[in-house]
Amino acid sequence: MKPKEKFEISEMEKFLEKHELHHLHTDVLEKSITLVIAGLGLIAALAWDEALKHLFETIFGGKGTLLEEISYAIVITLIAAFISVQLGKIFSKRKQK
Repeated sequence: MKPKEKFEISEMEKFLEKHELHHLHTDVLEKSITLVIAGLGLIAALAWDEALKHLFETIFGGKGTLLEEISYAIVITLIAAFISVQLGKIFSKRKQK
């Protein structure tokens, strides 16, 4: 191998190492942001859960029976599904523009 070829390969290896580290850094940062957002979403969901439980307890009075808790879960699921569908429609319309 000629000295010039060896130098070019060495420079190429350095470039690839630097490039891969850059991608690794970007990937780690992206995943970290995703985890933080997911964590904040979980906290918000738990806060809403407590608020809605309190609302149901206020409406139905006291600690709910099994039937009331199942009704609560069904109502919350339907509300979440409806909101998800509506948000999906809004975002798909915005994406098409």
